[in-house]
Amino acid sequence: MRDIVSLSDGNYMFLSKLSNYLIYALDPFSFLFAIKYIDSFVTSEDKEGRTAYINPIMIYAIFNCILVSLDAFLSKGWFYTSFKNGYERGSLYMLRLLVQILSCAIIFAFITVYKNHIHKWYVAPIQALPIIVVTGEILQYFIPYINFAYASSVFAFMVLFIYVQRRDIHMDYLTGTVNRRGIDAALRRAIVESETNPFCAIMVDIDYFKQINDNFGHKVGDEVLEGIAAILLDTFDKKDVVGRYGGDEFCIITHITDEAEIDKKIMKVKKLVEDFEWSNKGKLDLSVSAGIAVYSKEMDMHDKDFMSFVDSRMYEEKAIHHLSKQVKVAAN
Repeated sequence: MRDIVSLSDGNYMFLSKLSNYLIYALDPFSFLFAIKYIDSFVTSEDKEGRTAYINPIMIYAIFNCILVSLDAFLSKGWFYTSFKNGYERGSLYMLRLLVQILSCAIIFAFITVYKNHIHKWYVAPIQALPIIVVTGEILQYFIPYINFAYASSVFAFMVLFIYVQRRDIHMDYLTGTVNRRGIDAALRRAIVESETNPFCAIMVDIDYFKQINDNFGHKVGDEVLEGIAAILLDTFDKKDVVGRYGGDEFCIITHITDEAEIDKKIMKVKKLVEDFEWSNKGKLDLSVSAGIAVYSKEMDMHDKDFMSFVDSRMYEEKAIHHLSKQVKVAAN
């Protein structure tokens, strides 16, 4: 097989040996890096179970590095043999390739087992990573003159990193919903497409959230935010955009425009919020206020104006809730 040496009449033999050594010795660490990186997305507390997938790859990476180093030192040719016009695969090349593919299978199994503990936004690109890498490993075997194995690894990581970075820009870390930037972007798209695809915006605000933080602490406040975000995500369709607009306010952009169906979903949300099992249930009742508006071109509103309109409707309901509570307190 030809490499840099064959392109320079053998004048850089040392560089060829060094590059072959580094590639064979270190490339299994990319699998270790991959599974450790994927593990950072997993929210499961099953540390022992996760370690059972990580350790075999770590052992393989270390053992491979030791064997390749011995091979280079003793010139046994177990993995490769460098010569003036290129290099040849060694007797252990096929076994190493099979272990490389097995490492990809372990990573894929790890993702499959803990898929429900990875945010849904990240599952697809994470699953694609070992598939792309193993494809490169197989192509490398059949087409040895092109470095598919390392190109596929770089490509797979680039896809994952770019996807994660783009998602993180629009994601609220605490609740797993989109953030204000994501809501604004979704709203602008919805307005542009509104003539052919009408939509509705819903603003949901947690009643007396300041009291929750003041009386029980911000950790409990975060618990409530996460719980209500989960209720909203479960209630609305995956194609709907559920986001944290700011503080204790959530916004939903949905293409459901039938008022009866929207009211049904909001009532479901309110019931689930009332029944939500949080750490201080019984000490303070949980409730939410909601404002709803279906967008139409006749409104002649820009995105900010429309959101202010939806927000005002939500505050109308919140005022009713506050008045109702004051009446109850006075009656008692």
